Amino acid sequence: MASGGLQEQLSSLEPKLARVLLAIADAVAEIAVVLRGSGHSEVGTANAFGDKQLQADVAADAVVLERLRQCGAVETASSEERPELVPLGGRGYSVAWDPLDGSSILAAGWAVGAIFGVWPGAQLLGRCGQEQSAAAYAVFGPRTILVLARPLTGAGGGGPRSCTVQEFVLGEPRGAGATWALARSDVRIGEKQVFAPANLRAAAEHEPYRRLVDAMVAERYTLRYSGGLVPDIHHILAKGGGVFVNPVLASAPAKLRVLYEVLPLAFVVEAAGGASTHDGRGSALRLAAGACDARSAVALGSPLQVDRACECMAPVD
Repeated sequence: MASGGLQEQLSSLEPKLARVLLAIADAVAEIAVVLRGSGHSEVGTANAFGDKQLQADVAADAVVLERLRQCGAVETASSEERPELVPLGGRGYSVAWDPLDGSSILAAGWAVGAIFGVWPGAQLLGRCGQEQSAAAYAVFGPRTILVLARPLTGAGGGGPRSCTVQEFVLGEPRGAGATWALARSDVRIGEKQVFAPANLRAAAEHEPYRRLVDAMVAERYTLRYSGGLVPDIHHILAKGGGVFVNPVLASAPAKLRVLYEVLPLAFVVEAAGGASTHDGRGSALRLAAGACDARSAVALGSPLQVDRACECMAPVD
């Protein structure tokens, strides 16, 4: 375990950005408690995308919104459970998040996650992923883990390559709040034969994807796909390499939301030295969400593995 807590690690950042990231960390710690106490049954409602909501979805979203409001440094907020632009009255940054990604697998007792993207200013829509100041995800499993991609100093703005990626582990609450211990600094993605084949049903009709899957099976890649986006991405960072591939076609359309999932995770992966693409022709961070419901294919992970997946990421009519 590396030394240093979260607050100490963020002390060199522009103060408002540090406040936003600390608010995210506090929200993650609260969500960990929510998951132990909230039911996993449906609440009888759906979000604006038509996804059925669980009690935990609604409770986790409320926690994040309130923490961001309290920090005073968030101008605009938007979440997958509340896909609208909500003014929070602060100044400095805007945040988009998925408060409980993978909640449909909670009943199986599997790990789930949360995803956060932080942009400077008041705008979220129309901003490309490259413009993020920071991004983060959390894994709720045997341990609660927070992974941050953040600038080394200041407010950032230089894109993911000017950021560092750190992993923190939630400890027991002490006094008024939870403690986060730094587990790994400068997390990096290398080249490992680990393959997370999402949207696998598409391989039945998508010839390039079927060839990729067949080749990786023949080459004895380790196949790891849990049905949870965040745990699958974290497995790649934990192992030091691998690739997550989620292509789309007409019969298996895109499910991942650009604003709440694709752009923040692509930022984290590229900050760790990995690569991303949504179309096989360039980084997914070139994308901008023109609407809250914008969706995309994506491949994330080791640069050579993502490059190998580019053929099956090209748009299919």
